[in-house]
Amino acid sequence: MKHTEGTSPDCSADQLEVLREQREKLAGRADRRDPSPDIAREKPVEALQSALESLRVAEKELRQQNEDLLAAQRALEDERRRYQGLFEFAPCGYVVTDAFGIIQEMNRTAERLFNHRRESLRRKPLVVLFPREARPSFLSHLHRLLRRGAREVETWETPLVRAGAAPFPAEVAASAVLDGEGRPVGLCWLVRDVSDRKEVERALEAERELVAVILRGTADGLVATDRTGSVVLVNEVARTILGDGGDEILGRRLQDTLACAGRSVRLSPITGAEGVAYEVTLEAPRPRVFDLRVSSIESDGHLLLLREVTAECAARERAEQQARLAATGQLAAGIAHDFNNVLSVVLAHADLLRKDHTLRDDVRVKLRGIADQARRGGRLVRQVLDFARRAPTRRQRVDLAACVRETMDLLERTIPENVVVSTALPTECLAEVDPVQVEQVVANLVLNAGDAMPGGGRLRIELSRRTLKEGEPPPVAGMTPGEWAALSVADTGFGMSPAVQRRLFEPFFSTKAGRGTGLGLAQVHGIVKQHGGSIDVTSEVGRGTTFTVYLPLAGARVGTRRAPKATDLDDDAGSTLPTGWGELILLVEDDAAARVASADALRSLGYRVLVAECAEQAWELWVRHGDEIALVLTDLVLPGVGGAHLCSALARQGRAPVIALSGYPIDAEDSRLAGVAHRLQKPVGIERLAQVIHRTLAAARR
Repeated sequence: MKHTEGTSPDCSADQLEVLREQREKLAGRADRRDPSPDIAREKPVEALQSALESLRVAEKELRQQNEDLLAAQRALEDERRRYQGLFEFAPCGYVVTDAFGIIQEMNRTAERLFNHRRESLRRKPLVVLFPREARPSFLSHLHRLLRRGAREVETWETPLVRAGAAPFPAEVAASAVLDGEGRPVGLCWLVRDVSDRKEVERALEAERELVAVILRGTADGLVATDRTGSVVLVNEVARTILGDGGDEILGRRLQDTLACAGRSVRLSPITGAEGVAYEVTLEAPRPRVFDLRVSSIESDGHLLLLREVTAECAARERAEQQARLAATGQLAAGIAHDFNNVLSVVLAHADLLRKDHTLRDDVRVKLRGIADQARRGGRLVRQVLDFARRAPTRRQRVDLAACVRETMDLLERTIPENVVVSTALPTECLAEVDPVQVEQVVANLVLNAGDAMPGGGRLRIELSRRTLKEGEPPPVAGMTPGEWAALSVADTGFGMSPAVQRRLFEPFFSTKAGRGTGLGLAQVHGIVKQHGGSIDVTSEVGRGTTFTVYLPLAGARVGTRRAPKATDLDDDAGSTLPTGWGELILLVEDDAAARVASADALRSLGYRVLVAECAEQAWELWVRHGDEIALVLTDLVLPGVGGAHLCSALARQGRAPVIALSGYPIDAEDSRLAGVAHRLQKPVGIERLAQVIHRTLAAARR
């Protein structure tokens, strides 16, 4: 017997029972020897044995079929239970509907999602689980599913209704179930709660917005690269810095990005900086300096922070230059003091020898040359002191426009004829300045401009008023709001390189190939700073140079001192040399050579001299000879308590006038010098010294 599909175990048992009954009947007949009519014609024993064998075979087959059917039934039941478990406990909600969307079955996950028992939802349309605003979309997807067939799956996101709670976001995937003829008989719906995913997406979106705000708001350029060094993220500041506003930066290597548009790039490691840092210099279209900081990312990439420090570098360079100039000025002032003592000795001896009428005329001419060179050396020292901002100034209310006009009239013959000069000066521009020093500034700048145009060119001098308001960026760092006079001197000469501009105001640095002293611009810088002003320089090689001097106008606050009342070093005292009548002068000088020369000069003028090397020794002489001393001539720079304290003590005595000398500029606001009759700047010629002493003694007698 063959196993027929669909045969149940009960049917096989009935057939087996029938065969058993037939075998028993046959066995009984064989025992009674009462053969059946059907087998009468056969031999009874053989027929019976054949029938029994057939029955045994059939019974065996039926038993095997019954066991197979039972095993298949158990397997089918296990499979059903397994699929039922998968259906019930799936992480997603499953809903089965008919072709019209009427709910037939759902799993436990769906029950939890909708907060409904399945019994309450059976025979209800699935559309009731959608909020009103989402139902048109549901019906549209349902119609498409019924038209397309079982191979199509519709997936979309939609809100779904949950009993006793607000709708929740869900992802729905649906497909049609077809019968054997291809007609839709039902639909399967898979529902997944995506609330957590939406929360993560919102958090990610918030982070993206935060990152976007940071990228837009930061003043620094941010660039992220992958492990190969290719750019994967760049903000707008970095795009601007790198000079490429499109997405062409993405995917490039950083070195290629920095060097795009044919710019040359210098990467200089910053030693001693925390982490990996470089100074990046982009040469074109204009030199720009950036601070580049590199940090590692866990994904084997790098984050680069690119901050422009061009202004900071320029400010640092200016500060370093100012520090160098200040240190050089301090050194120059010290040298000037000592040099003034040397010149005083030379000038004193030269003047003394010139008064010796026994000398030949040619010797006297040579001595005159020596004296002139000593005075020239004194003027050079004056320039050094101007640079060091230590020179005395005589401030007064001056019309800068008139001062510039007068200076240009004096310089007219010194400017080469192939230089075309033009001016633009206002009718009046008042400032509180030292007119002599302003003339010196204009002269130095104009003469330098002429030297920069050996083949001819154009020279332009302009003077204008400039109002600097609060919050307005100043043309030169350090300028304060207020009214300023702007004096510019522009030429079309050969210009200066940035390297030359950095050393422009250093003393003894000259661009004239041995023809200059290197003190002119240093003097200009010192005078301008001493007046509380600023100076700006713009220059380009082959295009010319423009110097702009800013001076505070009258009425503006200037953080500088008033003009000291010091006598200038000139030899314009005339040919008359007044002499004394044996008056006793106390000379206080710590420099031995200067002390000897000054004493000889005083004696040659007819005075008696007491000599002291320091303030303490001078006071002892004063105590012993106070009634005889007619005048005190003292240096201000003395060992010990110093010459200023000595002047103060002597002035309080009120018995003899005091004349102060110094190789340094004399501070007119020093209260210790309030009683000093005159202040003389070294070196002092014998003519000037004779005139001042004579006038001082004459005033004391009155």
